[in-house]
Amino acid sequence: MNITQSTKGENLISIKINVEKADYEEMVEKTLKQMRQRANVPGFRPGMVPMGMIKKLYGASAKMEALNNIVSDNLNKHIVDNKLNLLGYPLNDPEKGPADLDKEDDLDFYFEAALRPEINVDFTNTMVDFYHIIPTDEEVDKVIEDLLERNPNTSHPDTVGEDDRLEIKIREAKDGKEVEGGWEKDGFYFNMSQIKNKTQRKKFIDKEVGSEFIVNFAKVFGSEEEAAKILGEGAPAGSDFNIIIDDAIRNEKPELDEDFFKKIFPDKDIKELDAFKQAVKAEMEKQHDMETDPILFNKMIDELVAAVHFDLPDDFMKRWLVENSQGNLKPEDVEKNYEKDYVKGLRWQLIEDSIVKANPELIITDEEVKNYVLRQIFPGIDYNTVEDDMKANLDKIAANYLKDPKQNEHLKNQLADIKMTSFLKGKMNINYEDVTAADFMKKLEEERKAK
Repeated sequence: MNITQSTKGENLISIKINVEKADYEEMVEKTLKQMRQRANVPGFRPGMVPMGMIKKLYGASAKMEALNNIVSDNLNKHIVDNKLNLLGYPLNDPEKGPADLDKEDDLDFYFEAALRPEINVDFTNTMVDFYHIIPTDEEVDKVIEDLLERNPNTSHPDTVGEDDRLEIKIREAKDGKEVEGGWEKDGFYFNMSQIKNKTQRKKFIDKEVGSEFIVNFAKVFGSEEEAAKILGEGAPAGSDFNIIIDDAIRNEKPELDEDFFKKIFPDKDIKELDAFKQAVKAEMEKQHDMETDPILFNKMIDELVAAVHFDLPDDFMKRWLVENSQGNLKPEDVEKNYEKDYVKGLRWQLIEDSIVKANPELIITDEEVKNYVLRQIFPGIDYNTVEDDMKANLDKIAANYLKDPKQNEHLKNQLADIKMTSFLKGKMNINYEDVTAADFMKKLEEERKAK
């Protein structure tokens, strides 16, 4: 057995494996003996087929199997022993014909392998033009109005108002009395705004909490069908009901005062409306940054692919793409689309690997993936501050969510992109232009048309 390595070109090597008969002869004999024990040949008892016949029937396949094992094992050993940092796995050398297994005892096997290029990423020479979305005053006011709507002051008045939400008990009734064993429901909620008929609304308005009276929900909600939909399955929607008002819940638009500012920003000491608007505006800018980061990430990738120079063994990579496509790619397809569809991805993968190797903190851990999942499912929970029992439950939820390998890999890739985006934003030179959200969309469309 003899293995030699030589240089074929930039980041391309040739590996020659010379296999002598003595290297595989014993393995072939052992395989043939095993085949003899299993062979089912008419006229012979199991295990009694002449070895000459076994060699004639199975000799070629036994030799092929032995050679495949020996060559594969020694090729892998050569890669490990010589610490070869390969780009893909070696392929058969296209300049050398296959060994003639039938005519030769000593055989030469030739492989071509691509070495990963040495890559030095210099961030100081990069420049990316991008946009920073600044909300308009009108957009800030609109968000504040929405915050007021979604964070009302809630009270429980003694009497029912026009826009209250009511909690009631319901008992089926007939002739002004509850029906024994009739349909009933506790803890039923509905909004006064659901009552469209003015006459029916008057039956509720100004009633005290605790009041008890007879209503017909088909009249209250406008029709028997609507009543059935609101009361739920099984309710005799056309019947009369005795109801008791257990609670009136009133949501009122809050004042733009310190209490409201504290409710929205509990960690900030905001006393003035202008300061509150600035805080809202800053949060809106952060949200815009998060939403536009994927677009910026692609621009940063484009810049690095253009700025970081290294040679790729393109002919080898084209063959590698075809041979690893499981028959989905033809050589002519790869040749035609190599620059457009493959080169950027290949070059970025190598650049990214180089960056991660130099910055191990970018490696995604299982713990990070778990925490990432929990933040998606329970955005308000801080995993590090909850009790042990709660942590155990959260761990089970995350483990169940991540048991699908594809889902796990997808989330790892998502998290890797987020971490890499943040890292590159801190390393690369980015020239931001302040724009409105509307102008941002126009800029993107102009860039798309310019490509």
